[in-house]
Amino acid sequence: MTTQNIQTRQDGASTTQKKFGVIGLAALPIALAAYSNNGISVQGILSMLSSGVFPIGFTLLSWGLAAKIGLKLRK
Repeated sequence: MTTQNIQTRQDGASTTQKKFGVIGLAALPIALAAYSNNGISVQGILSMLSSGVFPIGFTLLSWGLAAKIGLKLRK
C-alpha cells in the first residue's frame, strides 16, 4: 500500500465521521426534548424546544454548527 492510498482511506473515514457529527448535532436538541418530555407527542417536543431562551439558543446554536460543518463538507 502506498502513502497516497493510506491518506485517502484516512480522509474517507474522517469525512464519514464528520457527516455523522452533523446528523448528531442536528438531532441532539430534538432527542433531548423528546427525552425530557418522555417522547409522548410531537407538540410536546415543539413546545419544549421553544419554551425559553436556553432551549431556543441551544437549538439554534446546534443547528447553526451543523449547517456550517455540512457546508464545509460539501466544498
